[in-house]
Amino acid sequence: MRGGGADAPDPALTLAEHVCRTTFADLPEAAVTATKRDILDTLGAMLGGSVAPGIAELARLVRRWGGREESTVLLLGLKAPAPQAALLNATMGHALDFDDTHDRAGNIHPGTSTLAASLAVAELCEAVSGRDVVLAVTLGLDVSCRLALAATVDRGWHRTAAFGIFGATAAAGKLLGLSVEQMVNAFGIAYSQAAGNRQCIVDGALTKRLQAGQAASAAVFSALLAREGFTGAREVFAGRYGFFPMYQPDGYDLSAITDGLGAMFRGVELSFKPYPCGRPHHAILDTALELYRTLDLATANAGAGIAEVIATTNPRTYSEQLSPDSQRRRPSQVVEAQFSVPFLVAAALVHGRVGIGEVAAVDDPRVLAVVDRLRGVARDDAPEGWARLEVRCTDGRAASRETTSPSGSPEKPLSDVQLEAKFRDCAAHAVRPISSQVVGYAIQLVEHLEEAADATELVRLLA
Repeated sequence: MRGGGADAPDPALTLAEHVCRTTFADLPEAAVTATKRDILDTLGAMLGGSVAPGIAELARLVRRWGGREESTVLLLGLKAPAPQAALLNATMGHALDFDDTHDRAGNIHPGTSTLAASLAVAELCEAVSGRDVVLAVTLGLDVSCRLALAATVDRGWHRTAAFGIFGATAAAGKLLGLSVEQMVNAFGIAYSQAAGNRQCIVDGALTKRLQAGQAASAAVFSALLAREGFTGAREVFAGRYGFFPMYQPDGYDLSAITDGLGAMFRGVELSFKPYPCGRPHHAILDTALELYRTLDLATANAGAGIAEVIATTNPRTYSEQLSPDSQRRRPSQVVEAQFSVPFLVAAALVHGRVGIGEVAAVDDPRVLAVVDRLRGVARDDAPEGWARLEVRCTDGRAASRETTSPSGSPEKPLSDVQLEAKFRDCAAHAVRPISSQVVGYAIQLVEHLEEAADATELVRLLA
């Protein structure tokens, strides 16, 4: 199903009109609240990701390039041309795999590229209020999620980059005050740069995080170039060689782009991760942590009291993750650890938490010992995403649990207290020390961001 008739306008025009004509007064209160939560969550991910592998190397390159000091790179004491600042901030935001997700839209992470582009452009403009940034980010999240929802077949694109570039472009263009025609051109220019694949996940490559940065950087460039009068493709999404016919042949539904447009803002559907790893692994980690509490594994000598762990999953997860010869069992670095079910489950059972430090400790001997005691079982009729964990202790105690829907979703949301605690944890792992006073003020500033006269106060606070 592709949606839309032959005479229907390309969704690029519809989305451009939506972005350009929506005002802050048009936003439902729920959308404003969801966006502010997303901004706090994404900022935290940027702070925590500032020390992640690959960031220092990317920052050295940006410093070497030099250029106009237009926009701020958080924490690194660096100002750079706006596209480069967006590149670094968004890469930091995606580095820990701790950023937001839309679970139904192929686990796209729309926040980091959208916010990084918005902050970079806000510093270019005069008199950008907090209300302006909240509106721009709300629209950017909405566009990204709608496009990802329209893709009904997984073809291996890294949706955060390949789809998210358009949401980031919408946010940047909104702050720049683009006309409808200019916004369509900005989408067309962005389409020429839309890319990102998941082979980097399979290979454990740092380009996974870079792709989100590329989307943010290209979005800023696209919006600025459109403002100059540069043109891009107009039939961006449904044309003969448009995004969906080219990138999603026989696997898209254009009606998802316009369904409830202007009434429903898709950012309200985002999940916030309690664990810095791939979203599909959250349900089994919830289960592992429940077993940790049920069996009181805190007294089990940091995993030494665990005799065996049995993980029953569908055949594909077993083959990729749990079989004896699976390379996922022993991650060699943090990117691999973020997507290793055996390692993550073992970390949860040993530490009783799965935070930034636990995922980064890929050589923790206590965790690896539990990995060696973890046995996978394939069940042919097991549905996608389902798993059962059983833990047997050396003293004879045992318990098992089946997975349910993952925490952090709109149905099982993180509370404001949990979201703030996550922000503080990310700040504690930042590349530079951040005082508790500054962290607290940042939380308060985001909570009341729509009241701020100058949105760049947030950037200066964390510069």
